[in-house]
Amino acid sequence: MLFFILLAFLLGCANVISKMINYRATQELGTWNGSLVNYVVASALAFVLLLCTGGFGPDSLTAWAKAPLYLYLGGTLGVIAFVISLVCLARMEVFQSTALLLIGQLLAGILFDVIVYRNFTLLKLAGIIMVASGIILDKKITSGQTSDPR
Repeated sequence: MLFFILLAFLLGCANVISKMINYRATQELGTWNGSLVNYVVASALAFVLLLCTGGFGPDSLTAWAKAPLYLYLGGTLGVIAFVISLVCLARMEVFQSTALLLIGQLLAGILFDVIVYRNFTLLKLAGIIMVASGIILDKKITSGQTSDPR
């Protein structure tokens, strides 16, 4: 279990680093071109991994054709979320953007638990409220400071 906790932590770190690199790409290329570069490279890498693992063949093409259309929304929503993330990052600090992303993910997780598993606890909601309160408090504290404290 410790391995998966560490892996999840590393994923979180990789997400922030990736976001910063992709944000830089959008500064150089523009939002849409930077996003396109990100997804073209990611798609090419996914295809290479698919070929290397032996997961590509006639059976997978049949499975793709039979898959319900809503399964393809994951990629669509991923692109939309990615672009929104980059646009927000241009207008707020990395910490705030990342924390708000986390709050959105936590809230979506709770809603998913409620809808699918009929499971809700006030403790989960309290956790989101605590994180959101921390962001608001941080914003109030940092907005009261000058950029040059000397």
